[in-house]
Amino acid sequence: SVLAKVGAEVLAVNPFAATRTGSGSLEDRRIRADRIGDLVRASASDLGVVLDADGETAILVDDEGRVLEPEQALLALVALVAESTPGSRIALPVSVSREAERIAASHDVTIEWTKLSAAHLMEVASAGDVVFAASLEQGFIWPEFLPAYDATATLVRLLDLLARTDRSLSEVVRRQARVHVAHEAVPTPWDRKGTVMREMVERNQDRDLLLVDGVKLDLGDAWVLVLPDPEDPTVHVWAESGSDHEAQQLAAEYARRIRLLAG
Repeated sequence: SVLAKVGAEVLAVNPFAATRTGSGSLEDRRIRADRIGDLVRASASDLGVVLDADGETAILVDDEGRVLEPEQALLALVALVAESTPGSRIALPVSVSREAERIAASHDVTIEWTKLSAAHLMEVASAGDVVFAASLEQGFIWPEFLPAYDATATLVRLLDLLARTDRSLSEVVRRQARVHVAHEAVPTPWDRKGTVMREMVERNQDRDLLLVDGVKLDLGDAWVLVLPDPEDPTVHVWAESGSDHEAQQLAAEYARRIRLLAG
């Protein structure tokens, strides 16, 4: 009913409120997205989307049938929002690539950094002056409509943004710089997590630190985020640098330091 109101021509696949497998595993969702990609190419559609059964998250497929990775989708929407609403504010988790900062700065858009948790992202999004918020779990928030994940709202807003900018989704994606982010998970006893985080702050006091969630170190042309897992005896490390190899090396180096601190 929503798509009918925007005049979209829709090819629907399994458009049911409930299915036997529910939202399915990540692998199942990827298989469904690949199938949608085939249909997008065959039908020469403008885009495709896989809506989860819960109606919150969405996997995006561009007009060339390419299934967008979570970071690609996030950066594409950041670019479209920034171009259509220059000078606005958006909210993103601290683990998002620095490419988001570059895109935002080119349109005088301010980024409000948030914790990785969906609850905190929604809290910041509801502050009143944030126009867009996004997670790396393919959840997108349009606060003017609802300060929570909504896949249908994302589809409608995406169609609107593409129409406003007169660009295809594949063109937006092609303009993105390649992102090089690596991740390591380091087993850490519960009673050592606090020590690890304190040491990370004390040993890096001469660097620019972002303490919104865990400890994020600005290394100039790279960054590292060290974040304790809230549910498991684990500390996570994210690192971004100029290449995949450099990012992996940086993440591995800080993972080694955490192992030493965890003792």
